[in-house]
Amino acid sequence: MKIKKPVKNKKKQNRNVQIIIGIAVILLVSVLLLSLQNSQQAGVQKAIQGKSVGDFALTDLQGENIHLSDYQGKYVLLNAWATWCPPCRAEMPDLNKFYQAHQNKGFEILAINAGETRDIAAQFADTLGLGFKVVLDSDGTVLNGLGITGFPTSILIDPEGKVAMIHIGMIFPEDLNSKVLPFLQ
Repeated sequence: MKIKKPVKNKKKQNRNVQIIIGIAVILLVSVLLLSLQNSQQAGVQKAIQGKSVGDFALTDLQGENIHLSDYQGKYVLLNAWATWCPPCRAEMPDLNKFYQAHQNKGFEILAINAGETRDIAAQFADTLGLGFKVVLDSDGTVLNGLGITGFPTSILIDPEGKVAMIHIGMIFPEDLNSKVLPFLQ
């Protein structure tokens, strides 16, 4: 007599594996669609030199909605940062000094804080006396939509809303002078 139970168990195991794979695929597709939907809802697109990043709105430290489109006609340096990031903290005084020297040339900085509370970001900005706008990306939707994966990252947007320059890592005064200043003259 042959026992046929192992064949049934094998069929049942294969079916269970197929069900698990199917569920995993559905979950993965759902996560990807949700991520894409969040980026589209924010109106933001990945930063690619020469292309538009679209528009987005984030809340500033005073609770006001700030849109990137509010700065149309100006050069805007988007700076992705967080207080837990040592290079981010180190570059802020230089960014502030550069901003103070060039804001009258149609230049703005929009410092996008990565996921920290208003209190933490505000305390840091107040301590340094930052003169430019600090906005909060509490869930990372805008930064993810821009394609930012490391901090700090700076993206220069031109007056037409297109990416003029992308700088990954700490931006030093010599970088500001060689990469940003030529656009302002």
